[in-house]
Amino acid sequence: MNWKDSGPSTKSDGEVNRLVDEVLLDPKFKLEDLQGFRAARENRRTDTADKNSPFLDSFDTATVEIDVPSGSKDVPPAKFSIPGLRYRKIPAVIRSMFASPLASKFHLSPFKLFRKAPNGEEERVFCEVYDSDAFIEENDKIQRAPVPPDDPGCKREKAVAAIMVWSDATHLANFGTAKLWPIYLLLGNLSKYFRSLPNSGACQHIAYIPSLPDSFQDFAARFHKKWGTQKKDIMTHCRRELMHAVWKFLLDDEFIHVYKYGMVILCADGIERRIYPRIFTYSADYPEK
Repeated sequence: MNWKDSGPSTKSDGEVNRLVDEVLLDPKFKLEDLQGFRAARENRRTDTADKNSPFLDSFDTATVEIDVPSGSKDVPPAKFSIPGLRYRKIPAVIRSMFASPLASKFHLSPFKLFRKAPNGEEERVFCEVYDSDAFIEENDKIQRAPVPPDDPGCKREKAVAAIMVWSDATHLANFGTAKLWPIYLLLGNLSKYFRSLPNSGACQHIAYIPSLPDSFQDFAARFHKKWGTQKKDIMTHCRRELMHAVWKFLLDDEFIHVYKYGMVILCADGIERRIYPRIFTYSADYPEK
């Protein structure tokens, strides 16, 4: 308690209890392991380990195209290229997550959860993705999925990777207009009580959506015959088209292949499984506004 009341005032009672329960009373805790301990050195070791993490796959850069309407039924839309999409392949991100220590907390087999009401009747309880009917149905479907053409004799366990996507434009400063527009991926195989922890490592960035460049308005003003009176509507339409173009790029042939046939992953427990990605939820704002 003397340690708790000294130094920074941010040491709550809860944190002190956690120090005692999860560290000092842990059977693996050994006081002799702290001989010569220095926080700066351990931080450097942690940084080195982070650099070797499978989650830090380098982002690639790509250009996407959208169709810009002409405003005339006699003139077809024109292509406009938008550079600067930063992205990671979704199958690669899922592969890294299932191979990481975090996978030890994944639920691979869905189930139904019940409670007994005070009147003695059983009631169905819904609290996680992996106890939902949607997860159970998808798990049943993949057991009957087509035989992979590259591995027709595969007998590995099949499991669903329950994708949960979230995207929202984020301002980078209190002043100015600098912003990013990230797309995040989480897995519903992980309990929401752990998935929502800020330091759990459960949330992965899969893309940073570019904005329409300044040159777009110059292009649209020359191409669209009604730009002067319909500028706002045209911009709204093209921002929506940009969002669709990004997802068309992310859901590429590789993703469609693993969606249909699954992908073999050596999971964190040392067992190879065939994992089938399925998109369960997408939480997003209205980017076109």
